[in-house]
Amino acid sequence: MSTSTGTHPAPGAVQQRPPRASRRNSNLRARGAARWVLSSPLIIFLALLVAYPIANGITSSLQNHTLLNPAATWTGFSNYWTVLTDGNFWYSVGFTLGYTIIVTAFELVLGFMLALLFDKAFPGKRWLLSALILPIMIAPALMGIMFRLMLSGNIGVVPAALDAIGIHLSLLSASTVIPMLIVLDVVQWTSFTFLIFHAALQSIPAELHEAAQLDQASKPRFVFSILIPLMMPTIFIAGFLRAIDGFRTFDVINVLTAGGPGIETTTLSIYVYKILAGGNFGLASAAAVLIALIMLPIIPFVIRRLTKGATS
Repeated sequence: MSTSTGTHPAPGAVQQRPPRASRRNSNLRARGAARWVLSSPLIIFLALLVAYPIANGITSSLQNHTLLNPAATWTGFSNYWTVLTDGNFWYSVGFTLGYTIIVTAFELVLGFMLALLFDKAFPGKRWLLSALILPIMIAPALMGIMFRLMLSGNIGVVPAALDAIGIHLSLLSASTVIPMLIVLDVVQWTSFTFLIFHAALQSIPAELHEAAQLDQASKPRFVFSILIPLMMPTIFIAGFLRAIDGFRTFDVINVLTAGGPGIETTTLSIYVYKILAGGNFGLASAAAVLIALIMLPIIPFVIRRLTKGATS
């Protein structure tokens, strides 16, 4: 009988497996392909609704494109120079930044104070909580209309109440309209920061409160030495979200004052809207690009701060 010389392994012999490195590489390639497949809808969405409008806006900003001149002609950076030499643009920048800083500061402080108040049980807490979050459920444009009716010198409830006690004041005049806009924004959006802080306080361990009581720490010391440092990432996120919303404020102010009297309450969004309503698409695009460039230096700081907060 002849001896078999085939390549089949003998019974009981251990078969050689592919190298571990090759299996790992194939798994990594499969995972990489899966990531691209799963993220492709988001990539397509961003390309169509983000990248294309940005590219189109930059292109339009370099052209003379108006309603009277539908055939856009190349003008280079002349639109940018027109915006940069416009005093109304720089007034809008200053007003928008000041308005954003003031309303964000008020809303953070009031929201935190309300969160501390609602951190304890008291009678009627559920009803008051429901009433407190009601303003953020109202559309900003509708909120502006409601305040416009309330502050109207002819039919407004607030001027009528002031007249009844001998105070004759036009609440939408040039000297009072900005404080009224700040009050409106604070009334509507303080509940937003309150909800964020209230949720953060619920996650504070009870052991910290017990330790503070054992150490006989006063309430202000406990808040400033323990609560605020622990909640600093949450405070930063809430302030960042409100600052973004305040910076791009449009609908409330446009409904209430339309940027007036004059340019007194013209934010950057209203400034671009007025140019766009005048039919100068190229100039409006240039102003929008400049606004984006103003906000661009803030992005690395925000990302670094959020990353640091998440790590800590």
